[in-house]
Amino acid sequence: MAKSVYTTRFYPDKLRNLIKEGKTAQEIMNELSISRFTLKEHLLLLQRKDKTNYEISGLFEDREADKRMIKRRRGYICAPGSSYLPAFSSSDTFEMIEQDDRIILKKIY
Repeated sequence: MAKSVYTTRFYPDKLRNLIKEGKTAQEIMNELSISRFTLKEHLLLLQRKDKTNYEISGLFEDREADKRMIKRRRGYICAPGSSYLPAFSSSDTFEMIEQDDRIILKKIY
């Protein structure tokens, strides 16, 4: 990580206190008016400075990721952990095809 001027101010004491109070990632982001990405950067800087590991509840969770699905020309790409597959039910049977670095599920009718 480059040591340069950041667009947002880094307040290690304030961040450390919020973590010790048990605040969630969303609460810390709201308090400091920063994004999730910036919070991750600030946490890394704090951990390097203090030479310790801090945990912030919800920092690495993306609640929307399991709802996302991208339709591509050759099929669908579903986010990891997603239970959503279009037009499929739990009783459907699939054939699994391995192709290069992809796994393709083909519905068997």
